[in-house]
Amino acid sequence: MSREISQLAFVLHRRPYRETSFLVTFFTQQHGKVNAVVRGVRSNSKAAKLKQAWLQPFQALTIQWREKPDSQSDLVTLRNIEPSSIRVPLMGEASVCGLYLNELCYRLLYPSLMSEQLFDHYRQTLFDLAKASDRNSQAWYLRQFEYQLLAEMGYGVDFSSDSHQQPLVPEQSYVLHAESGWIPESEAFFDAGVKVRGECLIKFVEQQYSEDCLTSLKHLFRFLLAPYLGEKPIQARALFQGSVKQNNISEGQKKT
Repeated sequence: MSREISQLAFVLHRRPYRETSFLVTFFTQQHGKVNAVVRGVRSNSKAAKLKQAWLQPFQALTIQWREKPDSQSDLVTLRNIEPSSIRVPLMGEASVCGLYLNELCYRLLYPSLMSEQLFDHYRQTLFDLAKASDRNSQAWYLRQFEYQLLAEMGYGVDFSSDSHQQPLVPEQSYVLHAESGWIPESEAFFDAGVKVRGECLIKFVEQQYSEDCLTSLKHLFRFLLAPYLGEKPIQARALFQGSVKQNNISEGQKKT
């Protein structure tokens, strides 16, 4: 017996589908990542154009579909879509950071797996990016989300103890090993991995912001995510680099 499902959702990705529809990937509050057909939104009618305007990143929506228990497909057809009052005003580089979150969720989450806690982290990270005052703050919020995403995928890393099950020492540097965990740098017998100070790991897990730790944390999470992302580059990174370059050019012109 089919049942009606209504969910709060954000758009992760969309692309044209057949003549008048979009194939949209949503991140929903209780059903995780959902692939849905949104019909009749690629015409010139006012109603179609209005729905297209709703299907934008960072706009919370309420979507409805009918679940079919015997269906072998993870693709659903939306019966209704309405905008929520929640719209996160991400602009400029903050918007690119938000697109990076979307790309990670789109590429790494399995369809239809419940992830309500990660959904809450995602929504909060969007708000944090909106109020971030600089790139360092943006980077900090992105690292926090990457940490939560890896944990949700079942690939979380223990930031509390080393390979000997001893508490991390702030003054000690560590190298991450896939099987052993954090190995003190003095004992590391391999070159692979990322070296991080114990102080940075301790502060990160305690959510204590440290600007000095941001570079090593960025390299760490790129290393951790790389096996699951594969060789396909992250498009949002290229967008961010282009945005930074353009901003630097604009600042230089102002000074001259």
